[in-house]
Amino acid sequence: MMRGLAALGHDVHFVANVRPSAQSTAGLGLASSDVLQRFDAECTPRFSPPSLQARFFEDWGTPTGSAAALASAADQLGAEVVVAVGLDAPLYLAAIQNAERVWYAADEWVIHHLSQVDPLRSGTWHNMRDAAIKGLYERAFAPTIDRVWVVSEPDRRAARWIAGIRHVDVVPNGVDADHFLPQNVVETPESAVFWGRLDFGPNIQALQWFIGDVWPAVRKRRPSATLSVLGFRAAEEVRRLADAPGVRLVPDLDDIRTEICRHQVAIVPMVSGAGIKNKLLEAASLARPIVCTPRATLGLTIEGPSPLVVRDGAEPWADALDELWSTPGKRAALGRAGREWARSAHTWTHAARLALSALGADARPRSTEAIA
Repeated sequence: MMRGLAALGHDVHFVANVRPSAQSTAGLGLASSDVLQRFDAECTPRFSPPSLQARFFEDWGTPTGSAAALASAADQLGAEVVVAVGLDAPLYLAAIQNAERVWYAADEWVIHHLSQVDPLRSGTWHNMRDAAIKGLYERAFAPTIDRVWVVSEPDRRAARWIAGIRHVDVVPNGVDADHFLPQNVVETPESAVFWGRLDFGPNIQALQWFIGDVWPAVRKRRPSATLSVLGFRAAEEVRRLADAPGVRLVPDLDDIRTEICRHQVAIVPMVSGAGIKNKLLEAASLARPIVCTPRATLGLTIEGPSPLVVRDGAEPWADALDELWSTPGKRAALGRAGREWARSAHTWTHAARLALSALGADARPRSTEAIA
């Protein structure tokens, strides 16, 4: 998003709690990159939030001085717009006075938690409490947020009606197609791959459903079929699931692109969660044929024939994998179509244009934007 905004002629200043590596910001076209602590000395007077907001600052371990420091940074940089990213972004936006305040939430957190509740599984019930806390949090900080950016229409509706935020814009995620390039490697026959953060509830539930319900049907047809699970912070439940026949866990790879391309099919078996699945856009950009659930398609822009194989239910999934493993031509065609779709429908420049349009701007340069 930062590179997309800069490419459209806007000054983008990046301010973070920890200074990013030069590699992570290379090629973004930033006007400046700095750390929040440098602005802390300029914070006078200190920021004093209302009591309910103050409780969240305390409970979540975020100093009110961090919000004041961001306000100081915005003033010094002459920012017209401050965009804060992540769950704790409203805490940082709360002290901003002289710029438009945008929470880049991507997913709305109440429906994120509620989607994971299964009345028959007590281990999921904590999501009811988490949803209530997040709803109260969003309501508490709604007065200090001018706009919210989310990635799908269900997230937009939830942010408006649950959080009570009036201006909510749908800004779908993009993918860096120059980074996620197809790799010329030998594919393993009858192989599938899944990746993502492996301590994230929706990813764990996706693997529980796929390995528990779909994988036995797949292995019954193809005893030599393999599934690789890639990602960081593998939860104990994921490690247990990886003990299933034909499943292997490949944790903590610094670069997953080559490993993904060794597999004939990418799977996105989401049964919970909200928003756009970045892993799906990455798979498309890597020219992997994709089998996914309907939930995994939320927020995607698809016009014309879909490059995705969308299935619901264990046997339809087993059918789809069986067909793709048996049909090299179809795999190749879906891979090409997926990459072309990702490059045309989900670029970060397109996302930046949508964001600017929501702010009442066009693609012509305006003055300074600050990204936190």
